[in-house]
Amino acid sequence: MKYLNDGADRLQSITDADVRVTARDHYIPLPPLSGGGLTASQPRNFRMVAGTLVGGAKVDLGSNDQHFWVYGKFPGNEMFVSASHIDFNEGRAKIPGDIPFEPEWVMQALGMAHFPPAGTPATDYKVKVDSSSKARTYTLSWNAVTPNKVPVTKEIVFDGDAATGNRPQVKKHAVYNMKNKLICSAEIKEAKTVPVGDGVVQYPTKVLLRWEEQKFEMELELSNAKINQPLSPADAQNYFSRPTKYGQPIDLARHEAKPLK
Repeated sequence: MKYLNDGADRLQSITDADVRVTARDHYIPLPPLSGGGLTASQPRNFRMVAGTLVGGAKVDLGSNDQHFWVYGKFPGNEMFVSASHIDFNEGRAKIPGDIPFEPEWVMQALGMAHFPPAGTPATDYKVKVDSSSKARTYTLSWNAVTPNKVPVTKEIVFDGDAATGNRPQVKKHAVYNMKNKLICSAEIKEAKTVPVGDGVVQYPTKVLLRWEEQKFEMELELSNAKINQPLSPADAQNYFSRPTKYGQPIDLARHEAKPLK
């Protein structure tokens, strides 16, 4: 975990990245979304907005210290839902149709999440080395529990050799149920290495998020990102305030929202 935590210490924010979103729902490609941006800062501030020039499709996903939200608009369908982090983490709020957005998962995929160090109570990290192929890997796994109290196994796959160019050092994040069936994954396809202080840090420039049961996948391509730019309170307010222009969101801890079709 030292490599991950050292990286998260160095990567405090990603701001104003151009983002292109390509999704597949039940293996059917959806129109690409672009023309927006992605900004994230620790510990859980996140905002991604993207849309289409034709057809009016749009997504607005965000999180701040108090709550997160999901807005989606597609032809004939529109939804705006929100929940507090407390309600979500304690299992009172469930995203309708298991819409693929969880702030913790996004921050992990970006390389901005901290993990309990080895030896911490309630952690039991296991390491598996795979040297059978040309691309050697190390897999770190541990047991965890989801917000709705379901036991799972989490894994992080590392490249066994030092990453160079756009090759990522962290190759994949994955969550499995107790029958070893994959629930979701974040595959880091490409990364960029940038100097930070007296060292370097990687952040993903192409990541594929996949949810197996929902048969949904979403590939994010980032470009022109700014790393560790100072964010004033006014900047944070501008980036990470829950939007009001979509109306009043459905509170997922108190009302049930129907998923987009």
